[in-house]
Amino acid sequence: MIHDLYTSLTAREQRAVRWSAAATAAARRLSTAWADPWLLLSVPVIAGGYLAWLARGRRRGEHVADPGDDWDF
Repeated sequence: MIHDLYTSLTAREQRAVRWSAAATAAARRLSTAWADPWLLLSVPVIAGGYLAWLARGRRRGEHVADPGDDWDF
């Protein structure tokens, strides 16, 4: 039902829906962070730690596929 409604909108209306959804998500995150600042900081800290872990693994060669791997099925 929602998909049919969305596809019946014009391109301009679809763009307005996407932008309003993004603005709503940003407002909700900031209003939640106003109550507890740890929520605002936790997501970037966790994402940064995960990216650092991936970068460290790539430098060590742990996440690089072995050229001898046979992926034929």
